[in-house]
This record gives sequence, structure tokens and C-alpha cells, in this order.
Amino acid sequence: MYIPEEKVSEILNTSDIVDIISESVILKKSGRNFFGLCPFHSEKTPSFSVNASKQIFHCFGCSAGGNVLSYIMKYHGITFPEAAKMLARKYNITIETKDIDPAKRKEFLLKESLFRLNKTVMGIYFDELKNSAPGNKVGDKARKYLKQRGISDDIIQQFNLGFSPDKWESIVKMLQEQKISKNIAVQCGLILGRQQKTGYYDRFRNRIMFPIFDVNMQVAGFGGRVMDDAMPKYMNSPDTPVYNKSRILYGLHAAKQFCRQTGFVYIVEGYFDFLSLYQHGIKNTVASLGTALTPDHVRILKGYAAKMVLVFDSDAAGINAAKRSIKIFLKEGVDTRVLVLPEGNDPDSYVVKHGQKAFNELAKNAKTVMQFLLQVSIDTHGLSVEGRIRILDDMKQHLILIQDSALRSLYIKDLAENLNIDEKAVLEKVREHYLNGPAKRSYLNESTKEENTLASDRREEQMISLMLNFPEIIDEIKNRDVLDCFYSEKLKRIAKKIISIDPGKEAFITDVMVKMENSEDQELIASYAMNDFVSENIHKTALSIINRIIRVRKKQQNTLTTKIKSAEKGCDSDLMELLKQKQAEIQQLHGRL
Repeated sequence: MYIPEEKVSEILNTSDIVDIISESVILKKSGRNFFGLCPFHSEKTPSFSVNASKQIFHCFGCSAGGNVLSYIMKYHGITFPEAAKMLARKYNITIETKDIDPAKRKEFLLKESLFRLNKTVMGIYFDELKNSAPGNKVGDKARKYLKQRGISDDIIQQFNLGFSPDKWESIVKMLQEQKISKNIAVQCGLILGRQQKTGYYDRFRNRIMFPIFDVNMQVAGFGGRVMDDAMPKYMNSPDTPVYNKSRILYGLHAAKQFCRQTGFVYIVEGYFDFLSLYQHGIKNTVASLGTALTPDHVRILKGYAAKMVLVFDSDAAGINAAKRSIKIFLKEGVDTRVLVLPEGNDPDSYVVKHGQKAFNELAKNAKTVMQFLLQVSIDTHGLSVEGRIRILDDMKQHLILIQDSALRSLYIKDLAENLNIDEKAVLEKVREHYLNGPAKRSYLNESTKEENTLASDRREEQMISLMLNFPEIIDEIKNRDVLDCFYSEKLKRIAKKIISIDPGKEAFITDVMVKMENSEDQELIASYAMNDFVSENIHKTALSIINRIIRVRKKQQNTLTTKIKSAEKGCDSDLMELLKQKQAEIQQLHGRL
């Protein structure tokens, strides 16, 4: 759908960017701006800035930036119309839509259809569990199973747990009755096409059903668990246009406020682990849906908690799962602890047997990542001379992932003391591994890339920054035809859009953002608008930059023109060709900026 420009402006002027971003990033006020850890890249020191008066955000680390709509789109990975609709719904704004590109309209309508069908099916599964007729042995079996697992009626109700009947075409028949497209259900992952004959069958059969909500409380997918020893024990929805397992965590929609309150989050593996902890009052918990944790998972959680505790079983599978996850947390620079439960326990069984207080006491002794990895390595290799060398080989590959040099140094010292090895020898091993490893090569590649990136004319950037922050100077810029003297075609195009907007408007930067055609331009606007000018006379500062831009352009043009004319008079064809080539290179260079 196409949303009229005036309606977009209404959404932007009504919404509060600080409130919206605070729902997913922990922000702290510092001066005129709010700062937090960027949700779009790995960092330990906050470089993500939000300006309430200008209603923009900008990350000084990765250059992400824009307005509240840009943030919603980037954070949730959704389209512009979806972001606008989300904010409009939050602020009770009615959107009158117009026709848009058919492909975008099709994508938007598909997502709406998938969410709508998932919600319908969730209700069907819930009714199968709670409202089946007396004597329905299948429904009774599912209810008894949940009761045996200690799951209360309140939890069943809150998380809309359900039951999928042991029938091949239960959902298929519902689709026929309600005249819902089977193609939509296939794209939802609810039904599958038969391979050897025509028709469809249900994906989930004879399972306890767990609706998977996104942070906006929409049903994105499902997980199903058998009640016996059948395999596979768990089955999840496949990735769909609305369900991405690398970005969704089970229970986050309910746990996020408790994560904020406590400042940390427990991360468990299974649905029942989450539900049992939540039911026993440990509500700052999420589950990884039985899949490997991803950088996106960690970045999303950083918006709700500064500290994370990984909770695992003490068996080999639990230890290996913990080791696989740790690498991501180290790279993301998160304060992480590892809680390995006593032998024979998982989070579900432990909290049911021992209760909330015992679990909290156990969690107080959760190991740091390095303490955990060291203990695992010691248990594996022992502390003989050969064992200590192998332990050092294990640990060095983890140490190079720590971004904070001071923290890395402390861990190296601790490792040296534990292994009774000279600290310099440990440091040398780590440094050697770093210099020869992929981390160093990646760093060198990034450095080379940065050196090859051409910077735009600083004065032109300053001019745009002044226009955004002090729109009263725009008339002077128009009168002096300053934009014609810009070298950068990109900045000239952006500046022309800026001067096309009435500088007298109250929400000037907001209106500028609306005019930008792509996210790259919005990020530039956000970065320039964030600049603060310390000057007693802004008009004088602006005139100085204007004069400088005009003078440099004229001088450059005059110098090249003079040399070309001189070469032409002297019939120096080689020099003339070189000068023309140089002039073309300059034009080409600034055309890219």
C-alpha cells in the first residue's frame, strides 16, 4: 500500500522516537541525547545516539541512522508500509492507503494473511486442548500430560498452549470450510503437499502446540512436542516471511519487561524450560527454540538486558551447546555467565523439584565465560604438562575474540596463574594466534577497505549540517547558488531536497527525512543532523563556509581552465590530454560521493 506523505508526517510528528526505541534498547540520557548499545552491530561501549528534539537516531559506530520509521524497519526487518502501520496502530492514527507497486502490495498482503491464519490456527489448537467434548480421550491425554509436567491453567491460558489432533487433514479441512487459500497455509508451514498424489496434509499432528509470538505479540509460527517417545520430539515451523528462527526467541514478548527490571536475562533451550521458570516467578527468561543462538538473538536481547546467563544441562550435549554459543557472546562483547545445572537436571526439572529460591541461589554462582571454558578444558585434558599446553591451545582461540583489551589482559593473567605458566608466554601464544588467524586478516581487510573509501568534501557536509540545524540560513544558500559549487553530486542532490522544504516548519528535520528516497540518504541526514555547532554567531559561521565552498570551486575551475588554455596555445597535446583526463577524474570522483 502507498501511504500519503502527509499521513507519514502525521505519524512521525505524533510518535516519540525515544519511547519507541526504548522498547528495544536500554537508553540513558547524556547531555541533550540518549545513548545505548547499538542493536545493529557488536559493541561494548554505547555509540548509539537518539535525539528527542530532532526525532532522529544515529550510531557513531556503524553509521545506522534515520527517523523512527527507519528504526522500526531496520530493527524488525519489515517494509516501510508495515512500519508505518505498526506506529499508526500504536498511536491510533487511521491510514488511508493508496495503490502502490503490485509486488510490494503482494508482499505486504501476504504477511498480513500469514499472521491472520496463524492467529486462527492458534485458536483452533487452543480449543482442541481446553474445550474438547467430555470423554474426548485425545484431549484428555494432552491435558493430563501438561498437568504431569506441572504446567498450570494460567500458563496454558497466557501462552495459548494448544493441541494438534492426531489427524492428517484437521487443518486442511478447516481451510476448506473457511475458504482459506491452501497456498497461504503452505507458506505458513502449517500444511504440506503430498509427494505421491494430489492433496495436502497437516504438518503438526498429535503434539502439544506452542504458538511463537514476535515482540509485537503477533503469532509468527509454532512449535510442537510429542507426548511419547516418537521422533522427532520437537518440530518447529519452517522459516517464512513472518517467522525467522535466527531473530525470534520464545517468550521474549512476555519476558522483556522483566528483563528490563532485573537487568539480566536467563537463556534456556526448550519450551518447557521457559514455561517452568516463568511459572515459578523467574520471568526474565527466554528460550532459543532448540536452535543455535545467533548474533541477531544476542543483539536483540542487548536491548532488554545488559547481562545474560546461559542455562544448560550438565550432560555432554549441554556442555557442547554452551561452548557453541559462547563464541557469539564474546564477539558481541556482552557480560555473559554460564550456569551448568547439577547432574541429571534441566532447568524445568530443577525448578520444579527445588523451587525459585534454590535456582536463584545456584545462579549466583554462575561462572564467567572464561571460567567455564577453562574448567571444561581442564576436565578434558587434565593438568599434566601436556594437558596444560593443550588447555592453552584451547583458550587462546577464545581470548582473541574478546574486544575489550583490558578485559582480555585480565583473563590472560588469570589463565597464566591457573596453569602456572609465565604470563608473557601466554600472551605471546595469544598474540601469535591472533596475527595468524582470521580475526587479524579480517581487521586488515577492513582497514584496507577504509583507506580506499573516499571521503566527501568536509565543507559541503558542514553546509548540509548547518542547513538541518539552522534552516534560517537556507535563503542565503539559495541566493548565493552555493549548491552549484558542490563537488559531490550525492550531497548536491540531498541539499536540493532540503532547500525544497519550507524552513519555517516546526518539524523541519522530520519533513526532510520524509523526502529522502532511501535508507542510505536517511542515515546521512541523521549523522549530519546530530552535529552540534558551538558558535556565538551561526550566521557568520555559515557565511564563512559558503564563501569557502564558492572560492575553492572557482579556484579549481580557474586553475584547470588556465592550464588547458596554456597547453592548447603551446600545442602541448600530451599535457592538454593529461589535464582533461585529470578534470574528468575529479568530476568522476565527486560524482560518486
